[in-house]
Amino acid sequence: MPTIVRAEYLSYYNPSSNSDKLFNVFIVLADDGTYSCLTENGRRGSNLVRRVVCEGIRREQAEQKFWGKVRGKRNHRDTPYTNESFGSNYSQIASQYKFNSQSNNSVNTNALKTVEPKTNVISFPVEKTEKQVQKVTQNGILNSSQLDSLEF
Repeated sequence: MPTIVRAEYLSYYNPSSNSDKLFNVFIVLADDGTYSCLTENGRRGSNLVRRVVCEGIRREQAEQKFWGKVRGKRNHRDTPYTNESFGSNYSQIASQYKFNSQSNNSVNTNALKTVEPKTNVISFPVEKTEKQVQKVTQNGILNSSQLDSLEF
């Protein structure tokens, strides 16, 4: 049975234009060892439309397509999508396939040590250079210093 290796759940909500959209992207590991990139999108509460971005390829290629779709949605000019915390609840693909958390390449945060600052670091003194900035005040008249050349 195919398993989901990586998933991103994105949403866009704008009440002024009555827009409530979902976009989900998945990398799925097939039984034959190849990878596929699948998407589903639509309005929240409706049946989402499934699309196959690529199938039967290596994981590196599927990851490229996956992150290209995610970047495209997050950086969209008109409708920038954000992370959806309950996205798996609305997804038909997530309910159909199981999620394989072992191959997700996640970092164990408990294994990371806290980094202490080094004590033998030399800090160089930085002197502030004060520049004399002539403050320009506007009196409502342009070139007030040359007022004698104006005629009323």
